[in-house]
Amino acid sequence: MNKDIQIAKKTVETEIQALKKLSSSFNRNSNFSKAVNLLSKIKGKCLVVGVGKSYIVSLKVSATLSSLGTPSVAFSANDLQHGGLGVIQKNNDVLLIFSVSGESSELNSILKYANRHNISIIGVSCRSTSMLIRYSTIKILLPKVLEAGHSLAPTSSSLNFLSWGDSLAIACMKRKKWTNKKFVVNHPSGTLATALVQVKEIMAKGKEIPLVSSKKNIRKAIKEMTKKKLGLVCCREKNGKINIITDGDLRRHSNNLYKKEILKVCSKHPSWISETATALSAIEKMNYLKITSLLVAKNKDINKKNKKIVGVIHLHHCLSRGIK
Repeated sequence: MNKDIQIAKKTVETEIQALKKLSSSFNRNSNFSKAVNLLSKIKGKCLVVGVGKSYIVSLKVSATLSSLGTPSVAFSANDLQHGGLGVIQKNNDVLLIFSVSGESSELNSILKYANRHNISIIGVSCRSTSMLIRYSTIKILLPKVLEAGHSLAPTSSSLNFLSWGDSLAIACMKRKKWTNKKFVVNHPSGTLATALVQVKEIMAKGKEIPLVSSKKNIRKAIKEMTKKKLGLVCCREKNGKINIITDGDLRRHSNNLYKKEILKVCSKHPSWISETATALSAIEKMNYLKITSLLVAKNKDINKKNKKIVGVIHLHHCLSRGIK
C-alpha cells in the first residue's frame, strides 16, 4: 500500500479511537447535562472562546449553536482580553471556553474577570488540574487522546472538542424543541433551507390557479391557460374531479381543435402532490414523470379519488427559489 495512504488511514483510525474515548466519557460525567441546562435557560448569548486552533473550533461550535436556536458568538481569547470583555452582558451571557491544556496565559485575565463579575463559565479541557477547570462553573473534562502521527499539533483533541460542541448544540436544540421550520427562518438563502421549503410556500394558489369548468369550450380553456402562464389549465367536472389540459394535449388534438369538447382533449389522470411536501420532492417527482407541473392538494386529501385543488406547482416556481 502507498505510504501516504497508510498515513492517512492511520490518522483516521487514531481520531476514531479518540472519538470512542469521548463517547465513553459521557457515561462518567453528569456535567454535560448541567451545561445543556444552563445554555437552554440563558437570556443572552453563549460566548465561545478559544486560543489558536481551539479558537477555530469555537467558530464552528458557535455557528452551530446559533443555527440550532442558541444565540452564540465566537471570540479569540486574545481579542477578549484587549477590550473585547465589554461585549459580555453580565447576568445574561455564558462563557464556553475550549483549551486542551487549560493553562493558556491568554485565558488568565478572562477567567478572573468572569469570576469577579459572577459570569458563568463552561470550561472544556483535558487536564483536571488546569487553571480553566479550577475557575469554571461547570467543569467539562474530556479524555486525553493520542494526537494523529504522535505530533504536537492538536488533531484528535480538536476533533473531540468539535464533536463535543456538536453534541451540546444538538442537545440544546432538542431541549428547546427547535424545528427545521425555525432552521429555515435563520437560513433563508442556504441550500439546506431551500431543500426544506414546502410546496404550499411557493405554489400558485387562489386566483393564480388556471381553472375552468369542463362545460366551457376549448377557446375559453386556452384563454385561461394563456392568462395564468403555467402551461396548463385545470378543468373541473360537475362531480368535482379535476382534469388538465396541457400544451402537449393541445398539440395532439390540434386538428379541428376548437370543435372539440374539453373532456375529449383533457388528460384524465393528472399527477398530484401534497401541499406539505418539500419543493425538492416536487422537483424529483416532476423529473421522474418528465413533466413541468403538479397539482396540489391538502395532505389529508392526497389519497382521495376526487381531490380538491389548492394549488399548482411549476418547475419554475422551484428554480426561481434556487431549488434544483
